[in-house]
Formats: sequence, structure tokens, C-alpha cells
Amino acid sequence: MVETVAKSQATNLISVTVSQVVEQCMSQQGLSYNDLMEMHQQEENGTITVTGRTTVIQQLRNDITQALVEQLENLDSGQLGVPLGNLTGWMLFSGLGPKLRVTIDSVGDVVTQVYNQFDSAGINQTHHQVLMDVSVTVHLFIPGEITSVTVDTTVCLAETIFLGTVPNSYLQTG
Repeated sequence: MVETVAKSQATNLISVTVSQVVEQCMSQQGLSYNDLMEMHQQEENGTITVTGRTTVIQQLRNDITQALVEQLENLDSGQLGVPLGNLTGWMLFSGLGPKLRVTIDSVGDVVTQVYNQFDSAGINQTHHQVLMDVSVTVHLFIPGEITSVTVDTTVCLAETIFLGTVPNSYLQTG
């Protein structure tokens, strides 16, 4: 029971930290969709091509990873703990009593990966997102044991909708 509660608390704490770090890095650098992606429209047929600004994206990825490692190493694990009343198994004592301390000792791994996702958003409309998968593994020290927690989350760095011309007629089959 202690392990389950500790893992849940650590997962929530790490998820919030990831969101805050990404938001902080994006706002500090003042990045928007146009800073990450470059659009070119063909004059002859109006089609749009999108090219990623690889160096900007890679720098952002590195900055987020580094800031995340620093934040997690300085994480206040004082928030983590399981009230001893939870160990009784009785609902009446749940959440009561002093906390059995759980500490996050070290960051095992921080892995980030940036990718693009394109989805249909309507007739001749495409929804484009620049997404980052973040995987964080930390080690929790619970009295009597050491356990690892891995948190996987996806964060949207930028998004836009491309609008095309609507055809005069539309036929959908199947």
C-alpha cells in the first residue's frame, strides 16, 4: 500500500514538473509555431509545405531536458509521504497520523523525443502538432525498499490548422 501511494504521489509531482519546465522553456525563449516550423506556399497550385527548423527544435529539446534534470534533482520530496493511518486498512483512519517519509533520491533517466502529428480536421483542413514525448524515471526510497517510477507524458509544443480550398463538389463513398 505504501508503495502504491508513493508511486502515485511521485507520478503526480513529476507530471506537474514536466509541464512547468516545458511552459517555462517555451515562454523564456518566446517560441511559437512559426519559430519551430517554416511554411512555404506554392504559387501555382496553392499547396503548402512545412519544414521543421531542426536547429531550433533540437536546442529547445536540449534546454527542456537539461532544465528537467535540474528541476528533478532539486525536487522537494518533502511533499511525498504516506499517512500511517492508511496502513491500518480502515477507511476511518485514512489520511490521518504522521507521514511515513518517502524520498526521491536520484533521477534515473530523462528521455525526450520530438515528432510531428498530422490529423484531418475537416474538408481540406489539416491539424498539425509538434509534440514531445517525455519519459522520466526516478528512484523512490521507501522505508525498507527502493522502487523506481517511470512517468511517460506527451506535451504539445506548437500547433496549427492548415486551411485548403473547399471543392465545388464533394463525394464520400464507403
